[in-house]
Amino acid sequence: MEEFVEFTGRDVDEAISKACDYFQTARENLEIEIISGGSSGIFGLVGLKKAKIKAKKRTNPIELSSKIKEVVFNLIKPIAPLAEIEVDVEADPIYVNIEEEKNIGILIGKEGQTIAAIQYLANRIIAKQYPDISRVQLDAANYKQKQNEKIKKTALYLAQKAKQMGKAMKTQPLTSYHRRLIHLALQKDRAIQTKSLGEGPLKRVLIVPKKLSNKNNNLSQTN
Repeated sequence: MEEFVEFTGRDVDEAISKACDYFQTARENLEIEIISGGSSGIFGLVGLKKAKIKAKKRTNPIELSSKIKEVVFNLIKPIAPLAEIEVDVEADPIYVNIEEEKNIGILIGKEGQTIAAIQYLANRIIAKQYPDISRVQLDAANYKQKQNEKIKKTALYLAQKAKQMGKAMKTQPLTSYHRRLIHLALQKDRAIQTKSLGEGPLKRVLIVPKKLSNKNNNLSQTN
């Protein structure tokens, strides 16, 4: 991973020109931060200050994609040596999908635990070389996307049921990521409230009708 290097010149253009020569690349391939624009001083003589910039090479999307593919492939090779890996470096987080015919279930693991562990390792390895890029989100046969959609549908169903029955509903124990999906999916519904319930990394989401929540608050205030 390129680090920022400082350059000076009579003006910003000269400092950038020096940066281009140093990195042997065109200006558009550099990430540039202007520290000082410089000053000509009095009559161009007294108080002269040079322009100063910091510059480094921009991360090449093709190189980044290749590196991510290499890291992921090395991690999954013992399980899925014939896997095809697709990388979307424009997504945030960077989206990586693995396709493999025979061992995709093993690669995903129970409740997605194996693919989550591989994702953790991949991020640790990639971050050492590219500390400034977005996180990498690993998927297998679009399992996570399908799971996310399923969780959102469950959230909407439970919210509707809570409003119809006038009582709180709760989900199964979920990871913090999936709890956040539910909170986001229901945040615009003004008729309900959501909150996490339980201890430890796996908690449930409680979906409470606003009317019931207000009633409980009034009862607690009178007691």
